[in-house]
Amino acid sequence: MLTSSHCAIEIVAMAALRQKQAFEGELNRIAGTRLTLEAQVNAIETANLNAETMIAMKKGAEALKGIHGNMNINKVDATMDQIREQMDISNEISDAISNPVNMGIDVDDEELKNELEELEQEQLNDRLMGAERAPIEDEDDEEAQLRQLQAEMAM
Repeated sequence: MLTSSHCAIEIVAMAALRQKQAFEGELNRIAGTRLTLEAQVNAIETANLNAETMIAMKKGAEALKGIHGNMNINKVDATMDQIREQMDISNEISDAISNPVNMGIDVDDEELKNELEELEQEQLNDRLMGAERAPIEDEDDEEAQLRQLQAEMAM
């Protein structure tokens, strides 16, 4: 037989089990809600990052459009042609400046050649006057080897 104290304990235990199950159910709901909130926070952060990225990309596109607004390939080509033309003019000016000025003296090329030949002849005469004998041309290697072989064979 069941005693009344035994029944009371059983009733209290059953109530505690029900309360435990209720708390576990509530805990599971809270954990699920927390996971849902964390997923939403992550989604919002991603959406904000995407929105900021799009704003930055739009501003970049607008900046490029503003920069390129007054440009087209024909204008760029025309500008490059002007730069090349000015560089050619600059080179012509540099060439003109670097060429020596004759100062009104006309020099005959034939006369310069004759003077050069005279100077070379003078230099050759000076060298010959100081020499004790006429210079002998150096023998090339093959002739030297041939003479050495002949000398060895004569021994």
